[in-house]
Amino acid sequence: MLLNQRTWSTVVLQGFLVLCSLGIAWTLRFEFSCPEPALLFSAAPVLLILRMASMARFGLFHGYWRYAGLSDAEDILKSVGLGTAGFVVAIRYVLGIAKFPISIYVLEALLTGLLLGGVRFLSRALVQRRWKMDRRRRHGDSSGRVLVVGAGAAAETLIRELPQHGFTPVGCVDDDPAKSKVKLHGVPVLGRIEQLPALASNYRIDELMIALPSVTGARMRRIVEICQNSHRKFKIVPGLQDLLQGTVTVGQLREVQLEDLLGRDPVQLDLAAVRQDVAGKVVMVTGAAGSIGSELCRQILGYGPARLICLDQAETPLFYLELALAKKPSGARATYCVADINDASSMRRLLRQYGVHIVFHAAAYKHVPMMEANLPEALKNNVFALLSLLDVAQESECEGFVLISSDKAVHPSSFMGCTKRLGELIVAARPASIMRCVSVRFGNVLGSQGSVVPIFQEQIRTTQRITITHPQISRYFMTIPEAVSLVLQAYTVGNHGDVLVLDMGEPVRILELAKTLIRLSGKAEEEIEITFTGLRAGEKLYEELFYSSEEQLPTPSRKIRRAQSKRMSWQTLREHLAGLTVLAANGSETSIRKKMKEIIPEYQYGTEFHAPPEPRRQPLPTFLPSPPPDCIPDLVATAETTNAWQTARPAFSNPSSE
Repeated sequence: MLLNQRTWSTVVLQGFLVLCSLGIAWTLRFEFSCPEPALLFSAAPVLLILRMASMARFGLFHGYWRYAGLSDAEDILKSVGLGTAGFVVAIRYVLGIAKFPISIYVLEALLTGLLLGGVRFLSRALVQRRWKMDRRRRHGDSSGRVLVVGAGAAAETLIRELPQHGFTPVGCVDDDPAKSKVKLHGVPVLGRIEQLPALASNYRIDELMIALPSVTGARMRRIVEICQNSHRKFKIVPGLQDLLQGTVTVGQLREVQLEDLLGRDPVQLDLAAVRQDVAGKVVMVTGAAGSIGSELCRQILGYGPARLICLDQAETPLFYLELALAKKPSGARATYCVADINDASSMRRLLRQYGVHIVFHAAAYKHVPMMEANLPEALKNNVFALLSLLDVAQESECEGFVLISSDKAVHPSSFMGCTKRLGELIVAARPASIMRCVSVRFGNVLGSQGSVVPIFQEQIRTTQRITITHPQISRYFMTIPEAVSLVLQAYTVGNHGDVLVLDMGEPVRILELAKTLIRLSGKAEEEIEITFTGLRAGEKLYEELFYSSEEQLPTPSRKIRRAQSKRMSWQTLREHLAGLTVLAANGSETSIRKKMKEIIPEYQYGTEFHAPPEPRRQPLPTFLPSPPPDCIPDLVATAETTNAWQTARPAFSNPSSE
């Protein structure tokens, strides 16, 4: 294939540099004279051919010298070394020219390496200068003076790339005394981070860039406060690993890390025991396409299961999960099933077909206001589907079942919280069998779909206004990896019927979280308006992790507590569930709430709560009788039959847990 014009010009230029190197080496060796020109001219073609061949071998004919770096320098050294070795062999042993000066071999190699490397880095410097001038011309100013916070490897990478984006790195600040007066690519460390406001003023800094990707959340918030006091724009670089691997660049500076909003350092759990319990087992995750479910699938694959069954009714999100997991080394072990957890026969078939050992149940409705207006659906998906799935899993001889609950199950004011509490009661009261059942209770998950942080970020980007329900509202928060680690460890340390709770530190006021998010987005609080809309139906100001009647017991994990309380008898709970089954099909919302309060006395929906008026309902053709208490444990039919009460239920779907 013929070389293009750019490549030909690159080949000719480098060939010329090789000949120049030989000529300069010859004149230096003979003190700027040129004896025996015939010997020089006979050796030149040999050297040129060998040099061109070695440069082609190491890919030095591309013309993209603006991206030259250490890898190019390494290739030049390899090419020069190979070419010189071939030149020596060709001249002394093939052609037998013993009088060719040995010093020429060394001088020519040094000069060739310097010229080939020098022309590349000179080209890069000129291109970067042109980029910088073009960027300033497009923006119509001569700004772009940057002070870098940090002086480590991330700062070095940042400083090297900044000129390509029209910025001029002026200096760095770092608290490490060993880095005082050190220079990174000629950029000096000017002082400590506390001196940043004064330095920014003295050096006429336009923007600050924080290059401390591994710093803790508490220290990051302190650094952000200092940056804000300087009254300069600031951004935070991505993770060091991403920068070094080139997966992100300076043009993709992140606005915020979710861990920065926690108000504490992320909890690190020891998951060594999880591998022993999961390796070689068939694991099913329901709600696999949701935020929690998808992270569960990713982490479980890393523990060597025999097979991972990713189950969800949302087809498109499940497809994207398949694309993501296919990139993992163990991605071939995952199987993707579109199914409804309320379909007992379908779930029975899947559990038996794949021989599932462990079920992580993450499929549930979770949005509080939405469920306040859809009580029967909340019951069907969060309670009755759980009962059905538990029965089917036990019939299929599963070894373990983990239910994902919520802190909204404690003294619930929302119906969604009641369904989660009822799920905990079902798991705790269910008679022990070969299947060990555990509930996991945790708080709001930062960054999950539909959670507060993505909503705030979208509001900051679009409307420049954040809406909060109440200035005093607070919540417990955890990251998605923390939540998933808790779920995995719960299966390892939990006994049958346990409710396990992660230590999430102190609750975070939503107002303070919003202000922190504004600052970490590089904006002043005055730029973003915060408005208060009032509590929505079912919401409360404060969440709790434990009932006052619950005893908090330790577990083998220091950061996980066991909530122990008096358990309702399975017989009593079955009778209550029988009543709820009838009300879900025929009852009014008021009757459903009253029945739920009878089961969960702590449920406080309050006289101030007014449910939306119910539409007039036509009487059902046939009245659905209350199933006898003995039917409640068998919420799915044995073999391939179906209970009559289950057949009469209207169809509904389950979402992915987020």
